[in-house]
Amino acid sequence: MNLENHLQQTGIFSYGSDELRLYEERLTRYFTREYQRLVKRPLSKSAIPTREGPMWDETTALMEQHFDSDFALFQAFLDSRFMAYTMAYYGEEPAQILQSDATLEAAESAKFDLICKRAGIRGDERIFNIGCGFGPLETYLSEHFPALEITSITPSRVQAEFIRRCIGNPSHPLYKSSLRLIEGDFGDVPLDILGAGEYDLVTAIGAFEHVNNLYAAFQRIHSLLKPLGKAFLHLIVSNPVFPQYHDSRNTLIGRFFPGGHIWPVGIIKEQTDFFCLDRHWYLNGLNYWRTLEAWHQRFWLNIDRLYPKVISVDDIRYWNDYFVLCKVVLFAPCEGEIYGNGHFLFSRQD
Repeated sequence: MNLENHLQQTGIFSYGSDELRLYEERLTRYFTREYQRLVKRPLSKSAIPTREGPMWDETTALMEQHFDSDFALFQAFLDSRFMAYTMAYYGEEPAQILQSDATLEAAESAKFDLICKRAGIRGDERIFNIGCGFGPLETYLSEHFPALEITSITPSRVQAEFIRRCIGNPSHPLYKSSLRLIEGDFGDVPLDILGAGEYDLVTAIGAFEHVNNLYAAFQRIHSLLKPLGKAFLHLIVSNPVFPQYHDSRNTLIGRFFPGGHIWPVGIIKEQTDFFCLDRHWYLNGLNYWRTLEAWHQRFWLNIDRLYPKVISVDDIRYWNDYFVLCKVVLFAPCEGEIYGNGHFLFSRQD
């Protein structure tokens, strides 16, 4: 019996199978109807706390359960050029996104190109990057803006080990970069180690989904910036306000990302205690749907070399559920207009 047949007997269906395709279609229709019903009942943003508790919550559990999984697993489904674990960019409108023939690698590069343009990067700045993942932004910046000085932080042991290998690899763009890597929690590392008042730009690409206390996070970012410095955020957001879905303990978010949050666009826009909001953009969620589709397909294309050496049957179920549920609960319903990604450019108030 081959692996796919064995998994089907345990209720795990592979990418592209008729069973999984039908399941995704039905769930997408269900959540489309549910969101259309809910958006007719506007709820107050005041029901979502933004100043309570630690800056980051459940970081240790998040690393152990998700981000510190075996590196070979991430290598099997992420893009080969950047190892970017965030949304790729295929276009602005649903038709453009769905009809794009861009590869995952090209769409990730397009995402970083868009970020650099919207953040106004010139090439001579000092940049601090929060939650740097496997260093995809650093790789892109090193290729296109080699004079930049970058300091990056991640709490993930697996991610930090990979970046260090890249820095020591003469064939990798990070080998000749001016990159300083900090392994630790952004909320816990002392400011003098991070570099108080040293940076022209602070970026966070796919990190604010894990922020618990927005006030504390923006306050610390303010402390890192020079006068007139800027902050650029790229994160998953909701267009409507859904307080009942914000607590990750009550949603699928907590199953895969302990302590995670999806902030409404309006709440991020209002974080002006330390900053002025210059501009914001909403990126249609079908961009993330297509990204997850590519990851999901690559995961299954590499399943034979992942199982059983790297992952177990339970792991296959976990990651298969992760790809499917993120696609059909968040990004596919309502043609990507409920959940997507937000870009926010802030200027430091002095």
